[in-house]
Amino acid sequence: MLETKIIINRDIKLRNPILVVGLPGIGNVGKLVAEHLKREFKLQRIATLYSPHFPHQVVMLKKGGIRLVGNRFYLLRDKSLKRDIVLLTGETQAVTPEGQYEVNYKIVDFFKNKLGGDFVYTLGGYSISRSVGEPPKVYGSVTGKEVIPQFEKSGVVFGKARGMILGSAGLIIAFAKLEKVRGICLMGETSFLDVDAAAAKAVLIVLAKNIGLEISTKNLDKMIEKTANTIKELEKQATGFVTQIGTEGERHPSYIR
Repeated sequence: MLETKIIINRDIKLRNPILVVGLPGIGNVGKLVAEHLKREFKLQRIATLYSPHFPHQVVMLKKGGIRLVGNRFYLLRDKSLKRDIVLLTGETQAVTPEGQYEVNYKIVDFFKNKLGGDFVYTLGGYSISRSVGEPPKVYGSVTGKEVIPQFEKSGVVFGKARGMILGSAGLIIAFAKLEKVRGICLMGETSFLDVDAAAAKAVLIVLAKNIGLEISTKNLDKMIEKTANTIKELEKQATGFVTQIGTEGERHPSYIR
């Protein structure tokens, strides 16, 4: 395999589809949202993207088999929705700048010209110092100003985020703009956690509201509670450790200044 390929597993006629991209990244926000959608709706895979720009790894399967790492397209078709949703997720992103350009352009080209879609959501995290327990904001960057009003009504913050959007979350939106496909990057405010379920929930709520999808957040709520309890326990241990050092310091004065 010398180039990026998308293999169609199920050839289905789609109803003016929307693309939702949730790949590993900051706080694993996009990946968490995508996995939540996949699990809640028991989605079926319709296509798979393989690329030599992905890490040279294979995934070990439960029954003893293996498969190449890749990105997978799933179909979310619900009677309550007027349009189909294509969900893209996977274990990895391309590991080189050249690979990022090739893979992400291929995704946009496939979505527009093969699937006939015209709107893209990319999901990710935005690193900022935020107290755990404080509700995360959701920041947005769009392909054009005409997209903003719809999402402002959902509380998405525009024009306040600074810096660069790395990887697929940014490049897919950039290539969508070049190909005259509208789109938005939704970024949940995250506080340097490897897995930030609170940020993912904030993004999921905005996404669901704007595509008209009803979905439970119960599993994410459990993760948020577990994370909060873990942080409290670590803070408790750290406080006890500092107190112990202080007490020992009083008993055995240090001569190092």
